[in-house]
Amino acid sequence: MKIKYILIFIFCLPILGFGQTNSDFYTAYIRQAKDTMSSPLFHGRGYLKDGQKLSAYHLATEFVKLGLKNFNPAPSYYQSFEMPVNIFTQHPTLAFDQDFLTCGIDYLPHPSCPSIQGNFNLMWIDTSHFQDPKKFKSISKKDLRTTFLVMDLPKTLPKGLKDVVANFRTNPFNAAGFIEFEDNLIWGVSTEASKHGIVQVKRGMLNRSHKEIRAAIASVHMPNFPNANVVGYIQGKTVKDTFILVTSHYDHLGQIGPHIVFPGANDNASGVATMLGLAHYFSQPENQPDYSMAFIAFSGEEAGLLGSIHYVRNPIVPFPKTRFVLNLDIMGSEEAITMVNATEQSNAFNLLDSLNNKMGVVQKIKTRAQAANSDHYYFAQLGIPAVFLYTEGSVKGYHSVFDTAENTPMAKAGEIHSLLVQFLKSLQTPTWIAQRKGN
Repeated sequence: MKIKYILIFIFCLPILGFGQTNSDFYTAYIRQAKDTMSSPLFHGRGYLKDGQKLSAYHLATEFVKLGLKNFNPAPSYYQSFEMPVNIFTQHPTLAFDQDFLTCGIDYLPHPSCPSIQGNFNLMWIDTSHFQDPKKFKSISKKDLRTTFLVMDLPKTLPKGLKDVVANFRTNPFNAAGFIEFEDNLIWGVSTEASKHGIVQVKRGMLNRSHKEIRAAIASVHMPNFPNANVVGYIQGKTVKDTFILVTSHYDHLGQIGPHIVFPGANDNASGVATMLGLAHYFSQPENQPDYSMAFIAFSGEEAGLLGSIHYVRNPIVPFPKTRFVLNLDIMGSEEAITMVNATEQSNAFNLLDSLNNKMGVVQKIKTRAQAANSDHYYFAQLGIPAVFLYTEGSVKGYHSVFDTAENTPMAKAGEIHSLLVQFLKSLQTPTWIAQRKGN
């Protein structure tokens, strides 16, 4: 079923001197856009409390303000799709004996964790259970339906045990669930719901003196959650039917219940804000690009690039008319910029590296081979020139509750904006040669 989205002007960035083009203006504009997208108003841009939908409304509103055109016959900037997702609806509680843990700080339910309610025994599992046949066989003789298995394993497993442990984690003995130790709690989005409980606990919060786990975790699996990419464009002065795509995913991890929020400032409010800064610049009449430019805010990236998969299966701009795809994801740091797929797009890398050497924006432009780690991937797999840029530096907190606006200052937002403006302008010159594989 196609979902109709209604534009609601729920939160608008003030117009900060639309005629200005200097670095100070864009520093303020991009930082404010990042702060807005990672604010509590959007509930972590996930799938609880309409976080994704509110974020889409906001971005469509910004596209309207910037004067971007829409591709659809009706006045809509949305490319709708549906996706499965596991959502945590209530605030969870977890205790080992009488020791209550804090969600997001001490533990996290695995993104695929189903609803859990009750008291469960604990059984510790270490490498000896996989090395000693008698100990392993003893597990199979126990009724584990009311037991959580504590996986007390090293980061690097001994040779030959990796596949055995992986198979064990499929739960062949029907345990109630698993406790997995983590040095750093990193969350995600799951399109599936597990048949057994999985809880990630920060290493050191649990010891062998604990005998029992008390858990109350409420989740619901939504097989057809309505979602949408947000798409707008600027018509080129010279080449109207060929487009450069600037993309960035706006979705993040959302919330666990009403209180545990993952703001996603660096991942990826920073990328969306950088994209909006570029849309602002090129939307000014004096900066109208020679080629048409489309700006696409993808959703579903955190669940497995689902928004960009939907787009490449239903392209709005025909692939032969897509000159280049610049994908921006995690743009909040200041020391270096890494270009993913640089090995296939050496012309693009050399161009960005040359511009940075002249402008002195970051210490280094780094190369990285192709990887399925953001929304550029399926464009590149189809032979379309596409790269993914991310920044490196002082900003931490990836996929955690600490990825906040305050922890993501975007110290070089204006300078990186200027670098990308020059990069995008250079992609439109007659001398630019796109490295394109046959479609």
